[in-house]
Amino acid sequence: MDNIQTRATLDEHLKDIKDDIIRLSSRVDTAVDKAINAFAACDVELAQEVIAEDVHINTKRFELEEQCLHIMVTQQPVAVDLRLIIATMLIVTELERIGDYAAGIAKLAVRVEMVPKRDIPNAIYQLTSQCRDMLRRAMVAYTEHDANLAYAVADNDDSLDTQHRLLFHKLVGETRDASHSTDYLLSVLFVAHNIERIGDRSTNIAERVIFMTSGKLTEF
Repeated sequence: MDNIQTRATLDEHLKDIKDDIIRLSSRVDTAVDKAINAFAACDVELAQEVIAEDVHINTKRFELEEQCLHIMVTQQPVAVDLRLIIATMLIVTELERIGDYAAGIAKLAVRVEMVPKRDIPNAIYQLTSQCRDMLRRAMVAYTEHDANLAYAVADNDDSLDTQHRLLFHKLVGETRDASHSTDYLLSVLFVAHNIERIGDRSTNIAERVIFMTSGKLTEF
């Protein structure tokens, strides 16, 4: 009976952590969306919301890591549970870094308020949509223990990198045109870089899911 109770307690703790990390991923995804909108509209108030939210995301990361460590010490998890716990700790770090990239974009939104600007390239929205889709699917792969979906997420990273590279060269070319604001174009370049890095972090989450489901360490 004690073993049954111990297993039930462990399962309950693991479910709580999974629920928490899904909620955190949703907050991070929303932060990315708000950050891009803030930059596009030069909305300083919205940008400040994202920057403030990043503090809460960082705090939640450490809370989740502490919960994972507590379970490892007190609940005697077996091998498959250990992989889940370790993967969760690694994934929450990736989510926290995505939150940092969103905050970085928000800070650029504050900066560009004071410089001449124009509409941001449509490619920025396309990149953002793709990286957010990668993040959401990576988290579905985590909750459903779906290694095939994790591999599919990782496969999208090459496409994201190609789009980012094309946009980078286009924007660098435009900086040579005196009719464009170099300061603003450089800010757009930094935004594009942050978005590309969000895609990389989502790929890292997919790698953790593959480790969680198979025990295999994979680097895409």
